[in-house]
Amino acid sequence: AIKVSTLYLVDLAGSESAKMTNSKGERAREAKYINQSLLTLSTIIQRLSEDRSSSVGGKRTQHLPYRDSKLTRILEQALDGNAQIGIICTVSPTFKCMEETSNTLKFASRAKMIKMQAKV
Repeated sequence: AIKVSTLYLVDLAGSESAKMTNSKGERAREAKYINQSLLTLSTIIQRLSEDRSSSVGGKRTQHLPYRDSKLTRILEQALDGNAQIGIICTVSPTFKCMEETSNTLKFASRAKMIKMQAKV
């Protein structure tokens, strides 16, 4: 029997706020889309962590907005439970990045709570 697998390597853009980057015009618009994708991914991770810790029999109890961003559309198969996932989050020790660091650590904490059921 032949086994087929898919490997996704995703390097996500930083979630710096528009105030920190002083973005204007096209860059500001691009930053808006990036932040929207990250917010959607964060929402899905949050709901998956809640579902998997409180669901009965592994049934999903909340709608997952995969279609709200291109990023989450691409990652839907990987996030839908039949996968093995590794996430590396990086943070900055500087005071000016405290809010982003805190958000990243919260995201990592939620992602850690997700239980995947990969079928090999």
